[in-house]
Amino acid sequence: MLEGETAAHTVIERKSVSDQVYDHIKRLILSGALKAGERIPESGVAGHLKVSRTPVREAIRKLAEYGLVVIKPWSYAFVASIDQKRARDISTVRLCLERLAFRTVAEIATPELLAPLYELASRCKEANRNGDYATTYEADSAIHLGIANLTGNVELFNMLHTLDAKLQLVRLRQHLPPEMLSIYFDQHETLLHLLEEKSMPQIDVLLERHILHHLDFM
Repeated sequence: MLEGETAAHTVIERKSVSDQVYDHIKRLILSGALKAGERIPESGVAGHLKVSRTPVREAIRKLAEYGLVVIKPWSYAFVASIDQKRARDISTVRLCLERLAFRTVAEIATPELLAPLYELASRCKEANRNGDYATTYEADSAIHLGIANLTGNVELFNMLHTLDAKLQLVRLRQHLPPEMLSIYFDQHETLLHLLEEKSMPQIDVLLERHILHHLDFM
């Protein structure tokens, strides 16, 4: 052990430059500042963040792997888009997977286990009230992926994680006003309470409304 170091020392994690650029571009997309089909301003991002184009290109590649961005070979990258039929197909698959996740977690749910998810639900609602839609959507995803993670089923988690970017595109395509979003995000806490009560019939009904809401208005 080095002089002055203790067993309880704090580990500080620092993100790479490309990861910071990734977060920046992702938030531009989730906030609506960059819209579906819009070209990613590579030089503009590099200039704004005072970095070279190399980490910007790396970030764009990661966003393409995630699914929010499409790269046009030897040309440029643009924000991915989604049509109504595909949005409904994705949401239908998501509903089946989420029902399995909720059913599994209902067997082990306790207030202590769900406490971090309640915190995320509060953060999601607060961000929506403040008009911070990037944070809103990130917290929304974190809640659902958090439930999938509690199942201990790695394959289920990976499937929902793979769908995550596509679900972000669905939300962006819907472009619901804040008052409609607040109703939708209020349902998180209700779903968590129902998990504690192990009320699967009620969860099934609410989960369908929660996931398939407003798809006809895209």
